[in-house]
Amino acid sequence: MWAVFLVEAVLPGNFNHFGILPRTVEGLWHIPLAPFIHGNILHLIGNSIPLVGIGFLIQLKDKDIFWELFLILTLLGGLGTWAIGGNAYHIGASGVLLGLWSYIIADAVFSKSIRALVVASVTVLFYGYMIFSVLDLRGHISVAGHVSGFLAGIVVAFFVSKGEKMTAGS
Repeated sequence: MWAVFLVEAVLPGNFNHFGILPRTVEGLWHIPLAPFIHGNILHLIGNSIPLVGIGFLIQLKDKDIFWELFLILTLLGGLGTWAIGGNAYHIGASGVLLGLWSYIIADAVFSKSIRALVVASVTVLFYGYMIFSVLDLRGHISVAGHVSGFLAGIVVAFFVSKGEKMTAGS
């Protein structure tokens, strides 16, 4: 995310047109790109800091799933954004971040393991405020991205709790 932001800073224009444009073929191709594009430095910092913290918490529970989870949530949340989003480019990692957040909480509910409950408790303690961003209705915020990411995290946690192998290719 930071590398993309720095490249964008030295090139003319911006990369927003590589975001998700709902219900277009172009928008489908841009789903994997959207989390790496941010509108400004505050947007990037606002996603980066909790992403590091929540990524750390996910690795406390299972150190091997972060990148796979990031990819699956990017695709699922991106598809949701593509399907229900407004007619604008949707950029940023907020949807994936909310997917990771909701995955931690839902995983604790579905798995009922002590480790998952402890990780979820710490997540709520430090990042509980994120629930309010799910329905942030300000005009420049992608509610579709936030809601899609949030729901994607719950869906993935449900399937993981049922013993489904978590791979993007299966």
